[in-house]
Amino acid sequence: MSRSRCSTVVLAFTACLLIPLSSLAQSPSIHPYIHGTVHDAVTHRALPYVVITVESQSSGYAGQAETDTSGNFNFQGVGPGVYIVRVRYPGYEEQSQRFDLTVVSSDYAHFDLRPLPGAMQKPIAPGGADARIDARLAAVPDKPRKEFLKARELWLAGKDPQECIDHLKKAVKDYPKFSDAYVLMASVYMQQGNAADARAALDRAIEADPKLPEAWFTLGMLQNGQKDFAGAEKSLTEGLKIDDNAPQGQYELGKTYLAEGKLSDAEQHAKKAVALQPNMAPAHILLGNIAWKKEDAAGALKEYQEYLKLDPKGPMAPSAQAMVKRIQDWFAQPENPQQ
Repeated sequence: MSRSRCSTVVLAFTACLLIPLSSLAQSPSIHPYIHGTVHDAVTHRALPYVVITVESQSSGYAGQAETDTSGNFNFQGVGPGVYIVRVRYPGYEEQSQRFDLTVVSSDYAHFDLRPLPGAMQKPIAPGGADARIDARLAAVPDKPRKEFLKARELWLAGKDPQECIDHLKKAVKDYPKFSDAYVLMASVYMQQGNAADARAALDRAIEADPKLPEAWFTLGMLQNGQKDFAGAEKSLTEGLKIDDNAPQGQYELGKTYLAEGKLSDAEQHAKKAVALQPNMAPAHILLGNIAWKKEDAAGALKEYQEYLKLDPKGPMAPSAQAMVKRIQDWFAQPENPQQ
C-alpha cells in the first residue's frame, strides 16, 4: 500500500446550447454527466488526482471521480436531478457548486482552487501513487480520515494488526464509501491468512469505487495466492485498464501469467514493472523465474543477482542465493559454458 483542498467557479455550457433544451433532457440516448477541469488559481497549472465528490441534493452521496494528469474529470452514471459537486485537495480551500440536471443533461465546470494561507503545495508527479491517495483522503471527512491514518501508521510499523482493523472498522462505519480503508483492511486480513474477510473488504472497496486500481490489484494478489489465476488475470487486467502505469499491477499480472505458463506475457509485464520502478526487487525474481523457465540460465543468473543487489536481506534472498549457486555450479561444468 502506498501513503495520500476553491474560490471561483466558472460554468461554461458546451454543445448542448445548440440543441433545444427540452429535446436534450428528454432524449433517451443522452446519459446525464458532469465534467470539467481543476486548476491552481495562482499558477494556473492543472491539478491531477483531485477527488471530485458528487452528492445528490435529495439522496446524498452519489459517487466520485478523479482528475487525470491534465486536470480533467468526467462523472457519469447520474440520473436527472440536482447535484452538489465538492472539490477537496491538500493545501487548498474546499470548493463546491450546485448543478441542475433536470433541465440539461450535462454541465461543464472549471474549478480554480485557491491555496490555503501558508500552505505548501508539493509538486505532483504524474502517476505518483502517494499523490493520488493524498488527494483521495482529502475528500474524506476528518474523523474517518484520522482513523485510517492511525491504522496505516500501525500497519507500516508492523504493529498489532487487530488494532489496525479496529481503527479501520471505525473509519468505514463513519464513512461507508471509504474505499481506501477497505483495501487496507483487506491487506491486513491477508496478512492474517483470513481470505474470506479480505475478499469481503475488497468487494466493498470495489462497490464503493469501481475505478480504484489498488482494489483490483489487491484482489488479484489475493486470487494469485489462492491459485485462482483466471480470476486474478481478470481482476489485474481491470485494474491496469484504470492505471496502466502501476508497477504493482504489472508485477502481479506477470506472476499470474507465469503460473499459467504464458511466458511471453509474463515477461512483458514483469519488464514493464521494472521499467516503471527499477528498484522493485521482487520483479527481478519474477524475471529470473521466467528466464529459468525459458532455459536462459545466464538471464536468470543476472536477474537473481540483481535482486540480491537491491534487497540482500529480503524475504526472497535465501532462494535467490540458492538459485545463483545452482546456476554458477552448472556453468562451472566444462560441458556447460556460460553464454
